[in-house]
Amino acid sequence: MRELDVMTEAIRNAYGAVAQCSRDARVKGNAEGVYDVVTDADFASEKTIVDAIRAAFPDDAVISEESSPDADLEKRSWVLDPIDGTMNFSRGIPLYGIQAAFLECGVPKAAAIYLPAYDEMFMATEDGAFLDGSPIRTAAPRPLKECLMSTGDFSRKSEAFRKAQAAVFSECYSAIGRFKVLGAACTDFAFLACGRTDAHLRFTNKIWDFLPGLYIAEKAGAVYDKSLQRERNVLLLCSSKEVLSEAEDKVLPAVLSALGRSHLLLPPIMTR
Repeated sequence: MRELDVMTEAIRNAYGAVAQCSRDARVKGNAEGVYDVVTDADFASEKTIVDAIRAAFPDDAVISEESSPDADLEKRSWVLDPIDGTMNFSRGIPLYGIQAAFLECGVPKAAAIYLPAYDEMFMATEDGAFLDGSPIRTAAPRPLKECLMSTGDFSRKSEAFRKAQAAVFSECYSAIGRFKVLGAACTDFAFLACGRTDAHLRFTNKIWDFLPGLYIAEKAGAVYDKSLQRERNVLLLCSSKEVLSEAEDKVLPAVLSALGRSHLLLPPIMTR
């Protein structure tokens, strides 16, 4: 698939640009009380990938976190996060990556995640999910008390999300084997896709954060309640139907109880 070839080559080249940049971070112009950072490497990576897409597919739309978050998804389009896990990257923590997805009429057709510290390229098309060219699958079913569940970072913007995540840690601790907070969506999804973890819980709204990894994980066999994610922005992604069923019984109630009616105030999933 030509789009995937362009994507993976651009992502690898983007890391070449990243490696030449300083890790020094500066605070973004966020809402009050929110702490988020950006580096020169984010912009260098983004430019490399966008230039490659523009050269190969000049009429396609590109949605990118740093410079074009409002592009149109109603035609051929690309979603990319030039560095997912910028905070980790800026502190020298190896859990970060570069990710992108290609869509037609809003439907994902290909995605890739590159984890530079591991030199691992995860990718997916309609034919399945792959790690460095070899097919991957999610982990086999196991009891939830033996599962590793990763969660997204605690939200700095939504008190409701913070309360829900805290409820999971406090009320569901004995039901899960171990909780992990990796600090980068790309690693959460990639690790689940290849069987390193069993479940992932996050709250979704920025398409460049979750769409590439979610597509790869799905193609590797991961399952989730699509109506829950679409209507409440709650993604409980699991390696199998068996794990999802137990997680919905033992984890999800704590999330929904903490959210209460506040989920009605949550923003819709950001697609433009």
